[in-house]
Order: sequence, then C-alpha cells, then structure tokens
Amino acid sequence: MASNRKVSSSLKVGILTVAALIILIFTVLWIKGRSLSTGERIEVIFHDVNGIRAGSGVQMMGLRIGQIEEIIPVIDGKDSHVKIKFVITENDVKIPKASTISIQQSGLIGEQFLEVMPPKVDYVYIETDKTYTNLKDNQDVYMVLSDKIERIGKVEHASVIPTTSAPLEYRTKFKTKNTLKIGYTIDMPGLILDGENLTAEIINSKLNFKLKNGDKLELPVTSSPYTIIEPMRISDFLELQYRAAHSLASMNDRVMEILSDELVADIRESVDNVNELTKKATTTIDKANALLDSSKDEINTILKQANVLTRKLTVLSDNLNDVVGDKEAKKSLYSTIKSVGRLADNVNKVMENPETAEMLSDLAEISRNLADISCYVNEFAGDEELKKNLKETIQGVNEAMKEVNENLQNANKATNEQELSINNAVKDAVVTTRNLRKFSEKLNKRFLLFRLMF
Repeated sequence: MASNRKVSSSLKVGILTVAALIILIFTVLWIKGRSLSTGERIEVIFHDVNGIRAGSGVQMMGLRIGQIEEIIPVIDGKDSHVKIKFVITENDVKIPKASTISIQQSGLIGEQFLEVMPPKVDYVYIETDKTYTNLKDNQDVYMVLSDKIERIGKVEHASVIPTTSAPLEYRTKFKTKNTLKIGYTIDMPGLILDGENLTAEIINSKLNFKLKNGDKLELPVTSSPYTIIEPMRISDFLELQYRAAHSLASMNDRVMEILSDELVADIRESVDNVNELTKKATTTIDKANALLDSSKDEINTILKQANVLTRKLTVLSDNLNDVVGDKEAKKSLYSTIKSVGRLADNVNKVMENPETAEMLSDLAEISRNLADISCYVNEFAGDEELKKNLKETIQGVNEAMKEVNENLQNANKATNEQELSINNAVKDAVVTTRNLRKFSEKLNKRFLLFRLMF
C-alpha cells in the first residue's frame, strides 16, 4: 500500500512538472513572438521599424490575422535594413500581391502593429463624347516608368456616365455631356500613385496613366511582392509641423511688411475710385441706352435708306453687267478704244504745232460733253431699246473717230488755210455735242418721270 502511494505521488509530481514545462515553453515563445502555427510565414524589409517589437500583432483591414515572430537588424553600411518575419495564424487568409504593408500605432500611446492593406479600387475620369466604351474588365493599365511603357495594373470595370453624375471637380472642368468612369487597381509592387495627381488617356484602345503635373516616375526596384511604406516617427512629424509653422510665420511677416498702413490706405482709395468710376460708367450706359431708345426711329430710317441704296447699286451693277455681257456692245467698245488710241497718236503730232491750243480746248469740251452723255445713258442701261440706241451711238462715235483720225492725219500735212477750216469744223462739233448734252438731259428727265409714274 505504501509503495502504491509513493508511485501515485511521483506520477502527480511528474504530471505537474511536464505541465509547468509546457506552460513555460508557450510563455517563452509568446514573449519572443514565435507561434506554433503552421500558417504562411512572410519576410519583409524596412529601413526603420520605429520601435515595433516581436510578438506585435499583424492586422489586415483592422482584423488580426497573425503576429510578428522575429525582428532582425542587418548592418551593411548604406544598405542597412531591418528584417521583419511574421506568420499568418488565421486559416484561409492569403496576402494579395502588391498589398501595402506599414507600421501603425493604435492611438498616440497605444501598441504598434503591422498593417496589411490589399490593393484597393480607385477611380479615374475621362471626358468623352461617346455613350459607350471599348475598355473591358481585367484589361491591362500602362504607364511610362523610367522612360519605358510598363504594365502597372488592371481595369476592374469601366462605364460611361453623365457628366452631371461625376464628382464636382470634373463637373466644372469637363465640357462634354458624358464622362468615362474607370475603376482600376495597381498591382505593381513598390509603385505608389497619388490619385489626386493622376489622369488617364486611351491610346489605341489601351489605358495609359500619367501625372497631371507632368512629373516622371522611376520604375520601382524591389524583390518583395509587396509595397512597403516606411513609418514616420513622431519627431519627424513634429519637425515637419515646425517647418510648416516657421514658413507660415515668415510669409505672414512678409505680408505684413507689404501691407503697410500707407499701402492699405492706397488700396482703400483705389477701391473708392473704382466704385466711383463704376457709378459713372453705369450712368453713362444708362444715358447711352436712353439716347438709343430716343433715336431708334432715326436709326431705322437710316438703315432703310441704306437698304434702298444697296438695292439700287445692285440693280445698277446688274445693268452694267448686262451691257458688258453683250458681245456686240463689247466689240464696239473695243473698237472705240482702238480709235481713241489712234486719235491720241494723231493728237500728239498736232500738239507739236503751237497754233493748235484752241482746237485742243474745243476737243476737251467735246470729251466732257461725251462723258456727261455717257453718264446719262448709263442710267438707262436696263432698257433694251436704249441699249440698242447706245450701240448705234457707239458705232457712230467709231465712225466719227475714224473721220477725226483721217482729218488729223491730213491736218499734219495741211496748209494754214486748211488748218483754219479744221478749226471751224471742230467748233461746229462742239456746238453739236452741247446740243446732244441738252438732249440727253431732257431725255433723262423724261425717263425719271416715266419711272415715277410706273
């Protein structure tokens, strides 16, 4: 009985010892951050871990999915870094490619943890006149990185929406009725894009991204399938805030230097002058409007007279075109021009005789009378009968020009008695042209009376 009791006590002691050892091992492993889980183990590299320790949790979208097992510093000059090894303890959890991994802190003094964020869907908007799009789901997205076109992600979905349904910044900027809304994800590890500074265009049915400010990005060099975001220390954050505050204070001082009391007074005076000028301009505009209203009838009368004058000029132009378009009249005019040319040659010869001045004066009178007659006749150009008479008159003038040319040729060889007879003939011609002018004036008045009657 005594031996059985001894065996029973030894067994109890052994069981308690083993249990204590197991608890001790689990406690040590927990403290060191190791886990007995058989889940996926992942290694990432940071250049600064900001005091995070082994055993800290790993979260994905706010849920704990694992813990950090080991943190190993690697000292290698400028390439020094810190390796963080963590394990996924939750079943059926897999970290997608290009997920961002960062060190976060719960509150200002809370514990630190490793945050994993899978690639999220972002949106970009493009102007379009079409009501449809050829972009397809899972279609590749491209961007120029290091001066080469690289694939950076894929299209999740694309659709055409009314511009009125787009965000406010695009509604005020786009001029088209429709807008192409494109949802996309970036799956290139190490590539971080600012959606506010991103725009897109479609080239040869391919979606290409670029930065609005025109900057060029380099192709990220990394061996990790994830995008690592380095932590910012509170001291760095406070330093940035201090720099921003210092810059703001400097700008405020400069503004105060510029906005002196004298400058403020000048600005106020300028504003008062602008207001006074605006009032005067308004008064002037009101007076101009009143003047236009009171002169409306006169302006309408002037416009009507201008329209009537335009129509008369159009009719005159058409009549002249009819006369010029008549082949016989054109031929007669050409013949008249040639006769005038021959007459000029003969006159040049006569001009050499000093006694021919009086005869030239008479010829000038004839030319003026012929010009007046031609002006009166132009008013009757729309009358077919008058055009016929005009043709006959031109032919008569041609004949007269021929006779004058012959007479001038003879005059070059004539004696004094013959020149005297020529001068008398010219004077008779002057009388005849004057009579013709009076006749044309009477004819013009009768034609005007005829037009007023009808």
